Amino acid sequence: MKIFLFIIATLLLCVNTQCKNHVVGDNIDVTHYEIHINNLDFDNKEMNATTLVSFQAMEDLSAINFELKNFEIESITSEDLSIRSYTYENDLITITLNNTMTVGSNGTITINYSGKPFYESWGGVHWSGTYVFNLGVGFDSQPHNLGKTWFPCVDNFVDKATYDIFVTAVNGKKAICGGNLMSTTDNGDGTSTWHWSVPQEIPTYLASFAVGEYELWEDTYQGIDRDIPITIYVKPNQINKVEGTFVHLKEIARFLEDSFGPYPFNRIGYVSTNLGCMEHVDNIAFASQLITGNTSDESFIAHELSHMWFGNKATCSTAGDMWLNEGLGNFCQYYYLKDIYGEKEYQKQMTALIETILHTCHNSEGVIPLNNIPLDLTYGTTVYDKGAIVTHTLMNYLGRENFNNAMKYYLEKYSYSAASSEQLRDALTEYTGMDMTGFFDTWVFTPGSPHYNIDSFAVTPNGNVFDIQIHVSQKHRFSDHIGDNVIYEIAFMDEEWNIHPARIQWSGKSATITEQTEFYPIAVFGDYYNKTADARIESNNIIKNDTTITLRNSNLKVFAENVTDSVFLRLEHHLVCPDTSNHNVYGLKLSPDHFWTVFRDDKGSADIRAEFNYVQNILFDQNLILSDNDSVVLLYRSNASEQWQSIPYEWEGTWKFGRMTVNNLQSGDYILGAWDKLHFSQNELPKTGKLLISPNPADNNVFMRWDDNINGNVVINDNNGKIIKLLNINNTNNVDIDLNGIPAGLYIVKICDEKGNLMTSEKLIVR
Repeated sequence: MKIFLFIIATLLLCVNTQCKNHVVGDNIDVTHYEIHINNLDFDNKEMNATTLVSFQAMEDLSAINFELKNFEIESITSEDLSIRSYTYENDLITITLNNTMTVGSNGTITINYSGKPFYESWGGVHWSGTYVFNLGVGFDSQPHNLGKTWFPCVDNFVDKATYDIFVTAVNGKKAICGGNLMSTTDNGDGTSTWHWSVPQEIPTYLASFAVGEYELWEDTYQGIDRDIPITIYVKPNQINKVEGTFVHLKEIARFLEDSFGPYPFNRIGYVSTNLGCMEHVDNIAFASQLITGNTSDESFIAHELSHMWFGNKATCSTAGDMWLNEGLGNFCQYYYLKDIYGEKEYQKQMTALIETILHTCHNSEGVIPLNNIPLDLTYGTTVYDKGAIVTHTLMNYLGRENFNNAMKYYLEKYSYSAASSEQLRDALTEYTGMDMTGFFDTWVFTPGSPHYNIDSFAVTPNGNVFDIQIHVSQKHRFSDHIGDNVIYEIAFMDEEWNIHPARIQWSGKSATITEQTEFYPIAVFGDYYNKTADARIESNNIIKNDTTITLRNSNLKVFAENVTDSVFLRLEHHLVCPDTSNHNVYGLKLSPDHFWTVFRDDKGSADIRAEFNYVQNILFDQNLILSDNDSVVLLYRSNASEQWQSIPYEWEGTWKFGRMTVNNLQSGDYILGAWDKLHFSQNELPKTGKLLISPNPADNNVFMRWDDNINGNVVINDNNGKIIKLLNINNTNNVDIDLNGIPAGLYIVKICDEKGNLMTSEKLIVR
């Protein structure tokens, strides 16, 4: 028994020391891959290859692991290490040494292998007629890295090495890889061997090869530091379309160099493939259908080229931080528009992207933060598009020049290395001197989107200037997070509708900030130019003719008619619920999802009506109206300091969907509410005194009186229970009500206390 226990203890000790199972690559640092693709069998879609892996031991070790997918191993040898044995199971090669390799020592292992390379719907090695190429990542595979589909390697984002790649192909085909073309050797047997060398350290997923009957279009770009070759390899029938497709390539390269530093690799290279796009170093796989002869798909050129900086020079340390590659790359495919097509085009396209993401991203992928992305969403909308709009916000938060310089600092600090979201945050803090913790906590580490709002403002003359006291607040869509160090652009509008931007800063849920202007502002707007991708959609309009304005995906449409001069109209759709701290109408529920803000200023006159659409769907108000016991209502307030009141509107629809038309749209906030008819049907008997209404029937105005002073509301319902008018009352027993806009008919007037209890009621006839 003692012998048995001793054996068990010895085995446990072995597991905890020399025999422990390593994550592939955690005990070695691969320094160089020498890959020989010796034969490509297009008929059977097989390849024969040899790879020499050179590495350094990071600890004392007696076994080494590499990954290789879907091949048969013919032999494993080494000239400087004594190999005892090897196993190859489940894509894992385990090589056992006769002697322990000491920490810091170097070795090279040669692996000969052959077979049918793995591929999936997008990644891996793809055979396409007389062409074959690799794509370094797969969308389906988890992990996504697919260097292992054509050479044995440490297949992750952080282990980087230099490369020499030799590809033998039949004469008439070209073999294109990353790096510099060192030689092309005719073997005298109908084949030639192409030798490419990548001197920079890159991860396995960025190494590449493509073989086929390619034609070369080449040029030279005069870069910041040197002349850079441009090589674009395409199929013969595409060669005449290259120049028109890549007409702005040099301008894009110049923009990226000016923004983020000198081009970090060897050449600007693209190769036509039947699948793409993929940012292999110097050899971008570019989908054939994008080579059109025009600039319709130019954004893909910019996106992939930007990866030479974001992803290839500085790589995300894990798939969970993929936004550092793809989010920043997706931002760049918009960012370059500023210099080539102008600020307005950039803003137009970025605004459309912000609107799309705010409405759709959480529906397709759930409410998740930008970092620690699940593996099944690595290449999804959150990473690409939300990553882009957060980077847009970051650029405006820092200012364009400061942003560019800070990104240069980050790229140099993690040059040919890997970084996390936290490391990007800290690098930006180091360079700018601004604590970026608040920004990253809000935009990167918290799911959902912040929402910033100007609740109200007051203007006080102060000699020749005006002091503006601005009340601001913040919320967070899908979270209770409240951010620190908010930097937010506001805009003062003068009487001539000129916009005067200013930047304010605060922390916490709300703040009061005083600014000063030399003119009397008629309005103060938040984020007039959409520089912050918070949870709000806005539209600024100067109306001079009859027109219709639709606020996209916001259930609001505005019609302007009989415009005598011009109207400035700003529409805002807030994707959060408003502050309801002063809402005390029991039985009336406000929309938890959204509300609208309107600002209107007329020069002359105009008839402006608005349609507020109610649809019970996944975007908004899914839980507002639950049954026909609820009655939808449109409420209004002139600013956030007031209580919500009913306004005249026309209603069409059912309890599930409908349209509310306001015939005279005014400045202020608008929101949907749901009135619980069942609550009031259970409280029909008046609790105190008789309600006197005079005159009754009434035409335009009516006076109402009851016995006791009440804090609460006067509610006028039609026969279907729909709220026609809602009026707040404060410690009073009488009220005058304007009936203009209320159609003729029979109504029920109810006086309710602040808890919604029915105190008295009476019928009212409007003529």
